[in-house]
Amino acid sequence: MTLEMGLMLALVVLLSGISKAAFAGGLGLLAMPLLLLVFDANTALGLLLPLLIMLDVFTIRRYWQRWNWAVLRQLLPAAALGVAVSALLLGALSATQLQWVIGGGSVLFALRYFSGVQSSSLLASRPMGVLMGFISGVSSTLLHAGGPPLAMHLLARKLPSAEYIATSALFFALLNLLKLPAFIVQQQLNWTLLLWALPFMPLCYIAIRFGYWLKQRLADQHFLPLVHLLLLLAGLKLLWPAG
Repeated sequence: MTLEMGLMLALVVLLSGISKAAFAGGLGLLAMPLLLLVFDANTALGLLLPLLIMLDVFTIRRYWQRWNWAVLRQLLPAAALGVAVSALLLGALSATQLQWVIGGGSVLFALRYFSGVQSSSLLASRPMGVLMGFISGVSSTLLHAGGPPLAMHLLARKLPSAEYIATSALFFALLNLLKLPAFIVQQQLNWTLLLWALPFMPLCYIAIRFGYWLKQRLADQHFLPLVHLLLLLAGLKLLWPAG
């Protein structure tokens, strides 16, 4: 690994960790584009998974037992199905079309919030939770971009900020573990990439700790606008390469 690669990995870990612990993701969509500046696509996809798992572990520790089990029970089966389907059909699905759907939905949802229009109760419903869980599983497996579909559902349910972050953290921790077998079987992840990722574990801890510190100093009335802004930016980021 070159110095340039190591510095880029450090930047990705810091951005992703702060985002996970303070805003339940959002900035995480920058991880793949940044890694693609110094790695090929397959290496970037495989290398990011163990980094995300380490970040998930430290995030869960910080938000231990603050998650909403009722929401997770609705989302996780559909998400697991999404992981399985996308793993079986990897290469047959159009990542570009998936980016258009997720990006467009994220932008419209965020703009709805900033326009002052109340979020539709449909997005908070159980069927929509199942659908968003499935889409999140698919997009997480193919793009490491499962955050926007989940965010749309959780924000519509108006969870308290800490509960929102904790629920999102546990959701993706379990989802990333489910992705491991598919990544190993398809040789997206190997021992070399794992050994490259492991030295960044201390930085993962520092990034999550700083993100948690930032969240504690963020007033609740500022949390929703910032999260919706990140969702808007994430949606635009997904739409940009798709075009």
